[in-house]
Order: sequence, then structure tokens, then C-alpha cells
Amino acid sequence: MPSPRQQILATLLLMIQSAAAQPAAEQIEFFENKIRPLFSEHCYSCHSEKAEKLKGGLRLDTPEALMKGGSSGAVIVPADPDASLLIKAVRYGDPDLQMPPKDKKLPPEKIASLEAWVKMGAPLPRSSAIAHRPLTDVTEARARHWAFQPVKKPAPP
Repeated sequence: MPSPRQQILATLLLMIQSAAAQPAAEQIEFFENKIRPLFSEHCYSCHSEKAEKLKGGLRLDTPEALMKGGSSGAVIVPADPDASLLIKAVRYGDPDLQMPPKDKKLPPEKIASLEAWVKMGAPLPRSSAIAHRPLTDVTEARARHWAFQPVKKPAPP
């Protein structure tokens, strides 16, 4: 069994490789059609920016936060589902690590989707969860940009 240092190094190397290689469109489509909806339905209530109390310091709602992991460390080891904490948690193999909690185990097909996603290297879209839509109308851009706002004289304190 590799040491924790070796696992961290392997994770970092895989992250660098995956950052250098652009994920295939099919892989991103798989994430958007299978994984993100799964996270949204079962995980975001405790592991997103909108969670009342962030559990385990883990956010799953942005690619950056997902790869960073939580207070237990990285939750995904790309291309190695058996070493990924996320997969261990959804499999319910460890009584101390079961997600979603309270006997709401995911169906086998959803666990298989997560495993397949991790096996393909856990490809993620490059953009953040906050979508920035391009401005096509100059008047709309002017209306929103501070430099185009009318000058107002502030009230003295």
C-alpha cells in the first residue's frame, strides 16, 4: 500500500496532467449529465456554498473546491476509485464514512456513475459554478458597469 506521501504526490501529478490535457467533450458531458445532477440532488445541501453549515469543510459545487477536498484531505484520486474518499463514502464500506448520511445510500447505478467518472480521471469543466454569460448588448454593459453610472454627489456625513 502506498504511503500517504506517495498518494499525495500521485494525486498532484495526475492533477497536473489533467490540467495540461483538456478533457474531452464527452467526458465533460458525462460530468454535466450524470455527476453534477447527482451532486445537486444528494450532496449540495451539505457541501456547497448555499449549505447552512458546510460539513467537513468540503464543497462540491465548483471544480476548484472539488479538487481541493475538505478537512479530511482530497476526496478524489483521479483514475483510482478505490483510493478516493468520495467513492469509499458512497459505497458505505466504512461505518464512520457514509455519504449521504442517515441510511440514504445512493442507488448502485449512481455509485457506478461516480466510479466511472473517477476512473476516467474525474474530468471537470474549466469554468467555475458561477456562470458568466457574455454581454452582447453594449447598452446592457453600460447599464451595469460603474464607469457608466451617473455621477452622484454623496450626502455629507
